[in-house]
Amino acid sequence: MFSPGRLSRVVSRGLSVGIATFLMAAGSPTQAADNVSIGVSVPTLDNVFWVRAVDFAKHTANTLGVELVVVGAENKEEKQLNDVQSLISRGVKALVVTPQSTATAPGLIRLANRSNIPIMIVDRYPGFPAKNDKAPYLGFIGPDDVTAGRDITNALVNKGATKIVGIGGLPGSSVAEGRQKGLNEAVSEAAGKGVKLVQYIGAGESQDNGYSAMQNLLAAHPAGTIDGVWCYNDSLAIGAYRAIQQAGRSNEIVIGGMDLTPDALNLIEKKTNFIYSTGGHWLQVGFGVMIAYDALNGHPPIKDDIRLSLIGVDSANFAKFKQEYIDNPPPFNVKDYVVTFNAKADRQTFPLLVQ
Repeated sequence: MFSPGRLSRVVSRGLSVGIATFLMAAGSPTQAADNVSIGVSVPTLDNVFWVRAVDFAKHTANTLGVELVVVGAENKEEKQLNDVQSLISRGVKALVVTPQSTATAPGLIRLANRSNIPIMIVDRYPGFPAKNDKAPYLGFIGPDDVTAGRDITNALVNKGATKIVGIGGLPGSSVAEGRQKGLNEAVSEAAGKGVKLVQYIGAGESQDNGYSAMQNLLAAHPAGTIDGVWCYNDSLAIGAYRAIQQAGRSNEIVIGGMDLTPDALNLIEKKTNFIYSTGGHWLQVGFGVMIAYDALNGHPPIKDDIRLSLIGVDSANFAKFKQEYIDNPPPFNVKDYVVTFNAKADRQTFPLLVQ
């Protein structure tokens, strides 16, 4: 663990010095850094969303010619802190980290600050802007969670759901809170149509969490009392789908989730009661690698707070989405969005859309 006293001396030099150090780390901004390794820490590698995110990040790293060192925190805050310290000790030149929780984000950033290593925060907002003098970081990139939560709700309502239950993520996560906010906003906006949120449960992230939560909800709300299930992610939604199917209530309840996982897409393609998912933001880890790489080559982030608009998928646009994002790499060239290789680049992320 690090010394708070030593940390305060490091960060007291201020944001401008810290960022300047980050950007000078690789030398000339006109020459790509050689022999670069970038460390990536994600909450878990036991979730198809994060596996897909890491796969795209590796594709990005290979395109840029850098080594990627990936660790999974097993959804444990203390393990993630230790993992990031190990990555630093190993000699990575930059970090791309998804904090396990908002509470741990400052400590992760300060570990990087102490070693003058640029750090990108991905998916879970740390609770304070990148430009600050206590724990500066390169930038944040993540989904527009409020809009995503709203879009899931609207998809259910458009299918006729009026009595909705919500299965949320881990309490204390900015992601879970953002999506829940979108749910609440959409329900309020549709209240005139008789739409209401019957119950909300903060369950977690896994299929087993979703299955158990849905079993409890089904027991508490018999036939005719609920007709829509809003889920924080697709893993929870798949678990809920199983529970609803086993209870013989598939004809009365529609389900929506987020992340565009293979299992979810399969059910959408088959036109089951799993009707909608939104996502594409598994690309965010790779985007973080691109931004960190630019920083190592003397190019600061074009934007230091990026909220990604996501791709909503239902049975109507499934085939086109599958062709463009599943069967083939995303229809964009990585280097076109990296300032080191394209000085005219005006963004460091692909637009998430079905063309």
